[in-house]
Amino acid sequence: MARSTIAALLLAILCPGRHASSAEPTKLTFDTYSGYFVSNQFEPMARKSFVVISDQEQFDKVFGVAFVMGDKSHRLPKDAFKSLMVIAAIKRGRAMWEYKVEGVTIKDGVAELRYTTTATKSDTATFACPLIVSIPKGEYKVIQFVENGKPVQKIEMGKK
Repeated sequence: MARSTIAALLLAILCPGRHASSAEPTKLTFDTYSGYFVSNQFEPMARKSFVVISDQEQFDKVFGVAFVMGDKSHRLPKDAFKSLMVIAAIKRGRAMWEYKVEGVTIKDGVAELRYTTTATKSDTATFACPLIVSIPKGEYKVIQFVENGKPVQKIEMGKK
């Protein structure tokens, strides 16, 4: 009986299994924004676009502010790019796309944005529908977009 106990202890020490794998992903704080339209100069022929934005000038090349009466849209704070960066997904075509963010995590330098989409089709109008999310600026190696449970885009971050 003592031998089986020693063997079990040695097995537990030498073969730790799943507990020895890399750490679980860490949740990142994030916020979503509305009240913006996609510039018709930004990748106008692409059905999908994915972008990582680190400054206001770059943001303004991709998005414009859509003003409507009684607008209560949640927009980026004035000095957002001092501490935040924006990751965005854009869908274009004959459907109005609605996004729901499930979360943003970081693991081994990979920031992962998980979201779901639903579409309301249109026979006549075309749309460019953005998902605009801010995350803290950081030393990310990759930004990974996961839509409806499937990886759809990976953006490698350049060294600065």
